[in-house]
Amino acid sequence: MNNQSLDIATLVKTQKKGFALTQPFYLSDAVFEKDVDSFFYQDWQMAGHVSEIPQAGDYFLFEMMKESVIIVRGKDGTVHALANVCRHRGSRVCIEPRGNTKRFTCPYHAWAFNLDGSLFNARMLDEDHDRSKLGLKRVAVEVFHGLIYVSFSDAPASFDKLRADLDPVLAPFALERTKIAYRESYPVRANWKLLVENYNECYHCTAAHPEFARSHVTHMAAERVEPLNAEMQARSKLAGVPTDYFDCIGSARPKGSPDYACNRYSLFDGYLTGSEDGAPLAPLLGKVKAYDSGASDVYVGILNPMLIYCDHALIYRFIPVDKDTSIQEIIWLVHEDASEGTDYDLDRLKWLWDVTTIADKRIIEKNQEGVNSRFYEPGPFVSMEAYTQRFIEAYLTTLTNA
Repeated sequence: MNNQSLDIATLVKTQKKGFALTQPFYLSDAVFEKDVDSFFYQDWQMAGHVSEIPQAGDYFLFEMMKESVIIVRGKDGTVHALANVCRHRGSRVCIEPRGNTKRFTCPYHAWAFNLDGSLFNARMLDEDHDRSKLGLKRVAVEVFHGLIYVSFSDAPASFDKLRADLDPVLAPFALERTKIAYRESYPVRANWKLLVENYNECYHCTAAHPEFARSHVTHMAAERVEPLNAEMQARSKLAGVPTDYFDCIGSARPKGSPDYACNRYSLFDGYLTGSEDGAPLAPLLGKVKAYDSGASDVYVGILNPMLIYCDHALIYRFIPVDKDTSIQEIIWLVHEDASEGTDYDLDRLKWLWDVTTIADKRIIEKNQEGVNSRFYEPGPFVSMEAYTQRFIEAYLTTLTNA
């Protein structure tokens, strides 16, 4: 469906509230281009974790679509995000995906740049050029509880409101004092929105994820979950884990702020964390004193949800490859002092969300095949798909305002 002349504004205006998106939102090249410009180049994207660049000169590349960003630790400890585009003739400056360096030297004509992006040397450049204006272009960057976010926007949304509300929620877990235990990418033959929609609801969990459903309560009706959450809150208080979270379901995207939300819910009895048998998986995070048998869903931006247990956390990234292909990346975090093989077993740590994501890949690809059909017609959401509805509303709002 290559409808470059498609009237996206009309498509948004005629979308039926409370129903799944119509077919062009998934199949149109024009809509996908709008998605890239409106979301992936404007929203904040989770690029990595501070544990990846502990020393001055440590760097890694963050790449999305046509863009490449150098994430580097400066000499003064500051985290910089620099466009990986030489200011001479546009070559990629940094080629290796990660490493340590004193400065970045373009492999084409050897222009050299300092860790903060400023121009260090440009061979044979005429003296009348202002070298202070020829540094690598800076990309907006925020370090939030050890997580590094970047935005390609010229005027990115402020983290101020998000920090004020989420700082108390995240502080006990000390994510800045975690490290990456494992990361995995799962290619999915589907439009990126189907990945996000699937993640945001557990209406499908009973049938599709028996491993998840036996430990997590999110597939049950609210009246069955409330007593379990009430019991958890007493445990949470003793464990030093806050549970007085705000509820953003149904609200519009905060003006001038990235989209964000959070919620903590109980696991079933017998499950201390998200493991196969309910037993602990790793040392407790941060200042957490004990297991409250709970899990926190936290969103920083629509595309970067995280799940936090008492002993480990997971970060999700939904990455577009093209209109018909996406990647779901999962990053597992454990306490910075935890040692693999001694403090945690990697296979046990990643088991639940690996098996769940493999199942999701199959579900989503079959969803895409159905959406491709001439017989596809959007159906109504049910109450358990509230977060998916919230995503759709935020998505349509963004397209309208872009």
